[in-house]
Amino acid sequence: MRTAEENAAVSLALGRILRLASRPSRPGDGEEYERCRSVILDTLAPVAPDYATNYARDRMKGAQGD
Repeated sequence: MRTAEENAAVSLALGRILRLASRPSRPGDGEEYERCRSVILDTLAPVAPDYATNYARDRMKGAQGD
C-alpha cells in the first residue's frame, strides 16, 4: 500500500508530465520529464513480466506452427 504522500507525489509528477506535453518544448524539458518519470517508477511497485501465452499478441512473431 502506498501512503498519501506517495500518492500525491505520483499525481503531481504525472500532472507535470502532462503539462510538459501540452506546450511547445523548452530547454530543460527532457531533464524535467526524466525526473518526474523516475518519481513515478520509483514509487510504484515493479510489475512482474507476463509470461503467459497470448495468441493474439504472439500470432505473427515467427513461432513454430504459425
